[in-house]
Amino acid sequence: MKATSTLMCWLTLCIAFATTSAFAQDAKFGKISDEELRMTQYPQDTAADAIVLSDIGYSRFSFAHKTQVFTERHIRIKILKKSGYDWADFAVPYYMKGADKEKVVNVRGFTYNLENGQVQKYKLEAKSMFDEQHNENWYSKKFTMPNVKVGSVIDVEYTIISDFAYNLREWEFQTTIPTLWSEYRAEIPDIFNYKFLMQGYHPLYNSDKSNKATGSTQIINYAYTWAMKDIPALREESYITTMKDFQAKIEFELQQVRLPGQAPQTMTGNWDDVTRDLLLSERFGEQLNRSGYYKNELALLTAQHKTKEELVQAIYNHVKDRMTWNGKYHYLATNTLRKAYDTRTGSAADINLMLVAMLQEASFDANPVLVSTRSNGRPPKGSPLINKFNYVLAHVVVDGKEILLDATEPLMPFGMLPVRALNDEGHLIKRKENRWVALKPANYSQFITTDVTFSPTGELLGKTTESAGGYYALSLRKTLAEEGEDKFAERLTREIGNYKLGKPSFGNTEKISEPFQINYDISSGGTGQLADIIYLSPLLGHGKKQSPFKLNERQYPVDFASPIDETIITKFTIPAGYVIDEAPKGSVISLPENGGRFTFIVQQDGNMLQVMSRISINKPVFYAPEYTFLKEFYNQIIAKHAEQIVLKKATAN
Repeated sequence: MKATSTLMCWLTLCIAFATTSAFAQDAKFGKISDEELRMTQYPQDTAADAIVLSDIGYSRFSFAHKTQVFTERHIRIKILKKSGYDWADFAVPYYMKGADKEKVVNVRGFTYNLENGQVQKYKLEAKSMFDEQHNENWYSKKFTMPNVKVGSVIDVEYTIISDFAYNLREWEFQTTIPTLWSEYRAEIPDIFNYKFLMQGYHPLYNSDKSNKATGSTQIINYAYTWAMKDIPALREESYITTMKDFQAKIEFELQQVRLPGQAPQTMTGNWDDVTRDLLLSERFGEQLNRSGYYKNELALLTAQHKTKEELVQAIYNHVKDRMTWNGKYHYLATNTLRKAYDTRTGSAADINLMLVAMLQEASFDANPVLVSTRSNGRPPKGSPLINKFNYVLAHVVVDGKEILLDATEPLMPFGMLPVRALNDEGHLIKRKENRWVALKPANYSQFITTDVTFSPTGELLGKTTESAGGYYALSLRKTLAEEGEDKFAERLTREIGNYKLGKPSFGNTEKISEPFQINYDISSGGTGQLADIIYLSPLLGHGKKQSPFKLNERQYPVDFASPIDETIITKFTIPAGYVIDEAPKGSVISLPENGGRFTFIVQQDGNMLQVMSRISINKPVFYAPEYTFLKEFYNQIIAKHAEQIVLKKATAN
């Protein structure tokens, strides 16, 4: 079995199990210290609802009956708050394929509580364990530790026996709660040559390699150790793909197998081999060669549309309108594309492979593109690890222009990709021309214009038009379709600060290639008396009020997914007898290397006052060294948006 075709994707089903404690580096199962029992909080992170005291793993190869990998794990967790009770729930994933399988054995666990000064010990009973199937290959052994409360220490160990000897599971040093000590040891025979892939921002505390005698066999074992200590919790931050991309962990990629007396066997493969295998696969390439089920519809579309671009769009719209996405991701067809076409429903792979097949049948240069979605993590570029991908798009060339298509979203315009697929690059699966292609986003755009008139008693009346494009328009149209116009309109009929928004009307609801329009009245009540001073919000509540970037420092990139363009224009008609006493000053702020720009302009012409704010984010991703600039950029925007216009009653000459 090749490492490129088996199971490094086990993480997708795994509860974050975490790693171990500085004072429990030598933790023995069932030996709980007074310090662990009496701990009430973790000073380095007082918000933590639980901590991993220690997490120790050990993998070894066995050649007794057949080649297998035994992985033993011992994890100890301290519960600090009621919100940490979920850490008493375990789900240990395991994999089965054909006659090869994994099994979880020797599961033992105890909950330790300090009750009335005495240590009470509660055993995990076998009857509380059960197995759950997630799909045709993946299962998990599930159990919940007994008598858990605030202050409990949970001690669990188990062993995974795997027939998939060419694969070592990755080891996670970091999880969503702090980890005091995490250590992974592996004895790897010299017949297996692995590449060790470290990721994350937390440094190793210790790593070691040594030879280990193996008796009279010809095989030499190398004993490896990797350890980390005092690992902070992995917490979600705004504008990020998935925290799995930044989690401290180690992965193992099998490069070569050197069996005694045989020539070395390369295991990593290459994209040419992967492309060939996929195009011969029953659930991928073979499905592209079957066209009988849509021939009549394609013939009609071909007769109706004469130019290449018109025909491509017509085929795209046909698939998009006919098919309903069932919400499932995959890069292989679920069954046959004919069955999906007949039932009018399917996975992302069913729908987009069908789109590729129809485009190929219409004589277009069209091919699939493998993608790892944002929530799945970025795919490795070094080796073709096929199971790191979970999605597929359609790639087509029209008059020399490359276009990526996704037909899963009925309200998505031609040539636009869903946000979930915007994850750097995908791999084009094309015979003799496979390559990486950029997954380019559309824009997120918002344009708000408001015309208002003020009365001397402070009342405001006006009209607002919002124009949404790109991903913002798609989001609004999807919400409108899900909620219906009445509910959607009711939700938008609200108050923003002192301003009341009237019931909106909508434009271009079905013209998805055009900006989505929202029109509504805006008003606010006055005092009923002539005011000497009138205070105005320049953007009438539409400005930014708080920054999404509150951390002083950030280790992870800021990923907006797409460029952003937000423009707000407000036109005020000032009542007779009033003058502008104070108004915000204009401002232009730019991010380094043309990363973004904020423009704020205030102009007066007689009794007309116009304010314009425009925020442009020109690139989707900002890396950690750029974070300080981005944070200050937004701080200045918020400060400027908070400034007010002051109208003062003019004095008579």
